[in-house]
Amino acid sequence: MPAISLLVAVYNTSQYVEKCLQSIAEQSFSDIEVILVNDGSTDHSGEMIEAFAERDARFRVIHQSNQGLGAVRNRGIEEAKGTYIAFIDSDDTLAPHYCEAFYQKAEMTGADLVVSEYYIQFEQSRRTLSTDLLQYQTEKKTNLIDALLHGKITGFSWNKLYRRDFMQKHNIRFPLRDELEHIEDQYVTLRCFYLSNVIAFVHAPLYYYRVHLSSIVQRYQKQYFQHGRTFYDVQSLFLKTYEDLGPYEKALDFFIVNHTLHCMLNEWKSQNSLSFQQRLDHIREMVTNESFQHAVKQVETSKLTMRKRMILFLAKYQWVYPLSAATSSYQKWIEYQTRK
Repeated sequence: MPAISLLVAVYNTSQYVEKCLQSIAEQSFSDIEVILVNDGSTDHSGEMIEAFAERDARFRVIHQSNQGLGAVRNRGIEEAKGTYIAFIDSDDTLAPHYCEAFYQKAEMTGADLVVSEYYIQFEQSRRTLSTDLLQYQTEKKTNLIDALLHGKITGFSWNKLYRRDFMQKHNIRFPLRDELEHIEDQYVTLRCFYLSNVIAFVHAPLYYYRVHLSSIVQRYQKQYFQHGRTFYDVQSLFLKTYEDLGPYEKALDFFIVNHTLHCMLNEWKSQNSLSFQQRLDHIREMVTNESFQHAVKQVETSKLTMRKRMILFLAKYQWVYPLSAATSSYQKWIEYQTRK
């Protein structure tokens, strides 16, 4: 039984996958198995990972038809044999001590979940930023869930180490493409925050997250608003099954407001091929949604930036045309900053 199972999601990343796998092979901690799940790639990614696996017996390749990230990660969980599980995207890379630092922290603390800081690499501008989670040590689950729903802690799965027995005990799996897409990581992270007995933090960046034009977060995301509403509903139901929803209501309201804001920006991404009228119709659907209108009246706007406060003011009163102009301008500024 290996100490850590590294589950790598592979889909059309032939430009990056070799560097990703090399960073895994060169880990200072070698007691690992690496499960590469090729999700129906149409480029040379499948052949590249097969060739790499022939050179290193710790690497194993699984090919499947394209089913989405949730299905890929679930397949990896089913195949894993390690004491711990970590998820990796094939266009990213690991710090040399990624496995060692995670393993030592988990063994020392007995944690079900270990969270690390990470680097963000902007490919076009060649900038690298690092995150800072120093304020979090062994926080109460209420505080961590609040931070997650407020966006202070990201829900990404790749900067976390999971005890496999914990995931099996609670049957933790990722939602599938037709259930919840583009937000499946947050779905799992909230459940792990709530159900874990011990959560530990590594206060050092261990993961290099690459942002490039073909990244999922850079592309236009269909059904993003609908999936956010589903997330809100299923997470509310999940929390209600264990305790009173009261401690989480404000955070859930903030989530639905902030998510809707990102959905409005999503409509104006340069890679969105929809017509102007279709984008307007989507924004109108968002601002007239009952859940959003309820939540926007509960959120303390003083915690938001001036730009976001202005956008939410327009959204609250459903002024679609000036709102569209404001969100379009904001998205163009974000894309400019990413390239800068």
